[in-house]
Amino acid sequence: MTESLFLKNLWYFAIHGSSLKQGKLIGKEILGERILFGRDKDDRPFALKDNCPHRGVPLSQGWYDGNIIQCCYHGWKFDHSGTCVGIPALADEKFDTKKIKVFQYPCKEINGTIWIYIPQNKTQLQGAEARLPNLLIPADKKFLFVEKVIMPADIDHAVIGLIDPAHVTFVHQSWYWRSAKNLKLKEKKFEPVDLGFKMTRHKPSSNSKGYSILKGGTSTEINFQLPGIRLEHILVGKNEVVSITCLTPINEKETELNHIFFTSINFVKYVWWPLRQLGKQFIHQDLGVFRKLGEGLKSKPTLMLLGEPDAQARWYHELKRQWDLSQQNNTPFVNPVKAKTLHWVT
Repeated sequence: MTESLFLKNLWYFAIHGSSLKQGKLIGKEILGERILFGRDKDDRPFALKDNCPHRGVPLSQGWYDGNIIQCCYHGWKFDHSGTCVGIPALADEKFDTKKIKVFQYPCKEINGTIWIYIPQNKTQLQGAEARLPNLLIPADKKFLFVEKVIMPADIDHAVIGLIDPAHVTFVHQSWYWRSAKNLKLKEKKFEPVDLGFKMTRHKPSSNSKGYSILKGGTSTEINFQLPGIRLEHILVGKNEVVSITCLTPINEKETELNHIFFTSINFVKYVWWPLRQLGKQFIHQDLGVFRKLGEGLKSKPTLMLLGEPDAQARWYHELKRQWDLSQQNNTPFVNPVKAKTLHWVT
């Protein structure tokens, strides 16, 4: 079986909720599909195929009064469900415009972030909510937005970069993180979980200075889930920090990275600006090396995955393969990852 680049029948991060205002439309490309996002009068997000069914003009280029979306070309009108509710030029008043529909994607707001479900078959949406992501914080709490960047790589390269432990020392060299001169042998225990795997809870590495400001019995657990979500849950005494990186394919050549953050530590709100700047610097270091990677991949070199440092990358490809098989054969997904202790030097 040839591995699919894009996984379907899963939820993808779309937008941080703070960007989606009432009366505003946002058009995005996700997995090569044009999608329109908006909020209805009750502040609930919705997502529609971003093409007018008449002549194909993006509906996101039209007008929206908070209730009705109107195409900028011929003025066709649609409600939030994608149902056509008016065609100004139509003289035949007996024609039922409600027979015309724009596809509506399942769309949910979770902890202040907007997620969209991309189906394999647009006529089969049952069971979508069973796979909603668990973002690890109470339903009434919201994530702060850190940064969004476009990675010049497909989703596979982006994910492998996200879960690769060996690059951190060399790409993220900083006084507040670690140095390539201060390498240590790491031993981490992994377990399969849900649609991925987790690095079980452990004390952060002593050569990772970024954790040193967190006092009070610090421990961390790192979880990766298909289609491309990395969740780090840090306990600091009775408080918690949740840092999530979400990868959303734009098309076959670009992947959007969004980073969101939550903590119950009260003093963080007073130092949020410098913390956000550090997070953005970290992300842009990755972006810089991915631009170099893009140059290298133009010559289509033979690539390899080697040893335990690349074990998570191999797990990712096997998880993708098993998810594809389960969706094509309509069988339960079986996580292929086995519990294992991995070693690497960083």
